[in-house]
Amino acid sequence: MSDLTTNLAALYADEQGKLQRLLMRQGMSRTAAADLVQEAFLRLLGAPLEEVRDLRSYLFRTTRNLTVDTARRRHRNALGNAVALDENIVDPAPLPDAVLISRQEFQALHAALADLPPRCREVLILHKFEGLSYAEIADRLGVAKNTITVHMVKAVSCLKARFSEVSLPKG
Repeated sequence: MSDLTTNLAALYADEQGKLQRLLMRQGMSRTAAADLVQEAFLRLLGAPLEEVRDLRSYLFRTTRNLTVDTARRRHRNALGNAVALDENIVDPAPLPDAVLISRQEFQALHAALADLPPRCREVLILHKFEGLSYAEIADRLGVAKNTITVHMVKAVSCLKARFSEVSLPKG
C-alpha cells in the first residue's frame, strides 16, 4: 500500500465520524450526512493530491461546499416545484359541458329512481344513500332481512335495465 493510500485511509478513519456528526448537528439526516461525507472523500480521491497542502482542511472545505451545493439544489427544487404547482393549479369549477352532462345524468337517475316500485326505491335509498345495512333497513321497515335483499336485487336490476337501454347505441 502506498504512503498516500495509507494517509487517506487514516484520514477517513479519523475524520469520517467527525464530519458526519457535524453535518447531523446542522440538521442533516444520518443517511444524508453519510452520503455527503462519502462524496467529499470521493472528491478528495479525484483531486490533484500533489497540489493539496493539507488533506484535512481540503476535506472539510469540500464537505462544506457540498453542503452548500445540496442546500442550493434543495432550494432550487423547492422553488421549481412551487412554480410547477402554481402553473398546474386548475380552476376547480367544472367546465360548462361537464355541468350539463352531470345535470342530465342526475335527471336520468332521478327519473329512474322515481320509476322504481315504492318499496324497492325506499330500500335502495336507505342502503345506497343513507348507508344503512340490510339488517338495519329490515328493522326500520319491520320486515325480514331476506325481503330487503329481494327488494335490492329488484331495484338494481331495474336500474341496470333502464341504463343499459339508454347507453346502447341506436342503429
